[in-house]
Amino acid sequence: MPKLTLVLERRALKVYDLNATVVRIGREADMDVVIDNVAVSRRQAEIRLEGAGWVLRDLGSGNGTFLNGRRVDDAAPIRPGDEIAFGKFSLFFDHVPVAPVAAAPASVGAAGRQSDGTLLLNPQELAELQKAMTQKRQAQIRWTAGDRGGTHYLTEAATLVGRTDLCDLRVPTGPRQHILISRHGARFEVRNLSSWYRMRVNGEAVARAALQTGDRVDIGGLQLTFLDEIH
Repeated sequence: MPKLTLVLERRALKVYDLNATVVRIGREADMDVVIDNVAVSRRQAEIRLEGAGWVLRDLGSGNGTFLNGRRVDDAAPIRPGDEIAFGKFSLFFDHVPVAPVAAAPASVGAAGRQSDGTLLLNPQELAELQKAMTQKRQAQIRWTAGDRGGTHYLTEAATLVGRTDLCDLRVPTGPRQHILISRHGARFEVRNLSSWYRMRVNGEAVARAALQTGDRVDIGGLQLTFLDEIH
């Protein structure tokens, strides 16, 4: 049985089984997938089984429905792994990109609670919102050093972390060049470049290590948490 996974940024909120031939999505309480958000229309979209495949249709929504980044104007076939997006929310078809949280927040699927109207976004606002949501699902490291910290997105094949201007991520403490995070296909690896500081990954002293989401890297007063991409 195919599934729909509702995702907000990096969190899977709920997984729905497609146990009917038509699944309606929107803000109204009687929708099959209820998303109580003002940027989502009361009747946003539907997914319908036609023949041997599933088809997505927009139901005249105010801000549009997007399939893999493209706005849906007519009926569009969907396949496992496809992303259906509206505002900040996405539905992944027959794919669970991240483990769902224990319970969905009240703002999702909350029967009986509706906004007065749909908040319409202009094309630039829609594009910026989609760009922000896409970025937040990219592979990233969240770092802290003393009272400073931030998030760095791993968009390049290699990311150099250290104190010098040559580094992709400059940090206020530690050696000139701390570590190198490199990407090999869908995998990431961290390597210690310092001859003075010992690097630990999840508490274990190593010179290099493959990274998995949630791994913590400590070196020279710097703490990094790696989060893999969601797709």
